[in-house]
Amino acid sequence: MKIVHIAPSAPYNDYWGYQENLLPKYQKKAGHDVTVITTNTMHRDGKITEIDPDDYVLNDGVRVIRLKRERYAFPILTSMCAKLKTFPYLKELKPDFIFFHGLVSTTIFDAVKYKKRINPKCVIVQDNHTDDNNTHTDRFLKDLLVRLFYRTIHRFTNRYVSRVYGVTPWRKRYAEDYFKVDPSKTDILIMGADDEKIDFTNRERIRSGIRRQHQITDDDFLVVTGGKIDKNKHIDLLMEACGDLSGVKLMVFGQVLEDVKARFEQLLRENENIVYVGWIPADTVYNYFFAADLVVFPGGHSVLWEQACASKTPCLFEKWDGMQHVDNGGNSRFIDAVSVENIRKDIQLLLLTEDYKAMKAAAESEKTDIYLYSRIAKKSIECVE
Repeated sequence: MKIVHIAPSAPYNDYWGYQENLLPKYQKKAGHDVTVITTNTMHRDGKITEIDPDDYVLNDGVRVIRLKRERYAFPILTSMCAKLKTFPYLKELKPDFIFFHGLVSTTIFDAVKYKKRINPKCVIVQDNHTDDNNTHTDRFLKDLLVRLFYRTIHRFTNRYVSRVYGVTPWRKRYAEDYFKVDPSKTDILIMGADDEKIDFTNRERIRSGIRRQHQITDDDFLVVTGGKIDKNKHIDLLMEACGDLSGVKLMVFGQVLEDVKARFEQLLRENENIVYVGWIPADTVYNYFFAADLVVFPGGHSVLWEQACASKTPCLFEKWDGMQHVDNGGNSRFIDAVSVENIRKDIQLLLLTEDYKAMKAAAESEKTDIYLYSRIAKKSIECVE
């Protein structure tokens, strides 16, 4: 089957671990002919950089076509209306399946035009990564105009789209509530982990090596957390909760932002059982999850939640409405109301108890295979099959 991914908005970096990288990779591994049409922007040295338009093939066989977005005299028009001219490429590629990343681009009209004029049997799906936290502005009038504009787009295009996926349950619901997508056309396509980056074969060796490197014994109950550490992630509350817990050590990785840096450093000085390993490459995150007895994220969601589940390690998360997908058969639990006391209580309940053994068995079972991109890519084309 010929598959085209259209990623018309976000910067795109080759071989990164985002959905627009990993879905094409694993669809190609499944034997499909896969092309990604995307922008000519990328992340470089912490900034978004524009590069020359290009057309090339990645090492995994996925073709990448980079196009320059249209620009208009007024910046707001460029922001809202700018599109990639994908129609000529769709005519050339003749896809059977178009995976359109996002719900906020006029480029969707090219996909619809291709379906109407060239290949009526082509299946188009979209996904949604937006929600109330990353869509709305602090200017009511601007937000109202954006809402009306994109809802109007969907009134014209949604009849040609077979499925709209939310990458979390709440983003599925957001597509239904905000964009008025009929619930019969929505589903969840979770994010997850690159199978090839998780070395399950050498899990015990990796686990032992990291624990030995940081003077953590086999008898220590190791809690691991990390990522971009800001006030919304509540890592400081986790540090307080673990600080006086007997038999527990806490390992933290990632970048500490200024809004919590002073408190973070104070807690690190005060508690000898807390280890900070700093920033680590994305590919090694799974190794630190292997080292853990429990992975804890007591704050805002990031893709690290699903990656922790994919590592087959028991997890404890802040309870969010619409995030139940990170518990599949008992691998995870939730903190009802995040506080130092509640985090401490929930960890104590899992200190190598029967409840913990049940979580560990669920985490290590086939139930958590759903968080691997080989499985996610298979689900992404189910509406074609």
